[in-house]
Amino acid sequence: MVDLLIKNGQLVDGTGAPAVKMDVAISDGQIVQVGPSLDLDSDRIIDAGGLVVCPGFIDIHSHTDATIILNPRAESKIRQGVTTEVVGNCGMSAAPLTKEFMADLKDHLTINSDFGATDTLGESWQTFGEYIDHLNALPLGINMMPLVGFGTLRSAVMGHKIGPPTPGEMAKMEELLEQSLDAGAAGLSTGLEYVPESFAKTEELIQLCKVVARKHKLYATHMRSEAQTLFPAIEEAIRTGEESGCRLQISHLKLGGEFNWGKTEQLFELLENAVARGVRLSWDQYPYTAWGTGLVDYIPAWVNKDGHEQLVKYLSDRETRKKIRQEIDEEIERGDHAYNTAPWENVQIAMVRSKNNKALMGRRIADIAEERGVDPFDFIFDLLIAEKGMVKTLVFCMDEADIKTILQHPQTIISSDARAVATYGELSKGSPHPRYYGAFPRILGKYVREENLMTLETAIMKMTSMPAKIMGLDTRGTLAPGMVADITIFNPDTVKDLASFENPHQYSRGIEKVILAGSIVIDQGEHTGQMMGHVI
Repeated sequence: MVDLLIKNGQLVDGTGAPAVKMDVAISDGQIVQVGPSLDLDSDRIIDAGGLVVCPGFIDIHSHTDATIILNPRAESKIRQGVTTEVVGNCGMSAAPLTKEFMADLKDHLTINSDFGATDTLGESWQTFGEYIDHLNALPLGINMMPLVGFGTLRSAVMGHKIGPPTPGEMAKMEELLEQSLDAGAAGLSTGLEYVPESFAKTEELIQLCKVVARKHKLYATHMRSEAQTLFPAIEEAIRTGEESGCRLQISHLKLGGEFNWGKTEQLFELLENAVARGVRLSWDQYPYTAWGTGLVDYIPAWVNKDGHEQLVKYLSDRETRKKIRQEIDEEIERGDHAYNTAPWENVQIAMVRSKNNKALMGRRIADIAEERGVDPFDFIFDLLIAEKGMVKTLVFCMDEADIKTILQHPQTIISSDARAVATYGELSKGSPHPRYYGAFPRILGKYVREENLMTLETAIMKMTSMPAKIMGLDTRGTLAPGMVADITIFNPDTVKDLASFENPHQYSRGIEKVILAGSIVIDQGEHTGQMMGHVI
């Protein structure tokens, strides 16, 4: 007698091996037998005829750190077939926290990302261990592996201070990092484009990554640039991994800005040379031509560094505002401003907080400024004042041909770079990136079925066993006896992302069943209410 028997499905086991018709038997949350035409008594039988049975997808780059608390079902992810998320990316994690710099930390997470629930940070935990305990006390709808964010770590010790840490501050960061890793953090992440991490020098990163290497954990980096200085940023990431000895994951690899389009050969030469000389390097990618970020990327870092109150004062002061604009104009003339990567017709408002500006969400900045008859920079300055710096944007600056080339590289892992949201409640607000709802089905529908860019088996391997290996998940990522029964069952003929940039709040279709630790969480595309996730 087994708890669950999946019959007649096309088994894609996650290793890249060809699909084969096999049955899967599950008991006590584990796969106990895989074979043809299993004749076993079972409490429940799933007929998966015409469907693909594969490991649950592992999202190696996610941001569900706080939104999981607002809605533990993680609906937009589990409905994509994702069963495990690596969170705390881009230098933004929910812990460790210190009371001394709590305001700086909240500003960092609120202004630079759509982190969620930042107002409540510090109420239920401060250490990383306490954060993990808080998550495990919840009914979780998905498994989570949290990283320590360097922005959070640096803010906890130094606030948003410009310049290198003192020896005492450096020692404190190393101590907090080691404590967090010992408490269960999966590694360290950076978001080097964002304040305060942008103030850090490479040597600071190497020193912290030596702690990561000693603990046999992962360093995941949102590099210092993904556009104008992309290649020097890759070199810095490789140097950090090489000199520290840690495993290195480059987050959401891309060629941002038209000036970089078509440079995939140069990109891969740099990466492959590093791998050839022994750097333990991997990378991930999401399958869209736009990235998501804060509107503060278009203003100088010093305007943002002291938090939203000072940002509003700077932008509201006539003379300071003139100085800011002059600095921006000089950067544009040199070609190293965000505007040079994506002009206003390529920037779309994704999320604001005030009711007065809700109508702006989903619209391009160039169109809004033209309609109002104002200079676009005056418009964004006023909008940042009204929203206290908290404006999220979608930036269209990548080439579809490059995305396909990167996607086809044998070492590219699929990710979402998205937090879990839902079509209802607090998490249904705004006009977010469609990757929140559709990254993984988009691969299966658009790039596998419609465009034949890669085989189904290869795509699933990039979503399962490859990220599992990077994260050290020995009992997940493939379908075999003894593995945890995290399983996704989908219709290969209908699976498709429905979320769009114009209408993002739409669940994908074709994900028929999702099984977490042997329990059915998604059944015929609907959530059953089962909450079987935990922190790994």
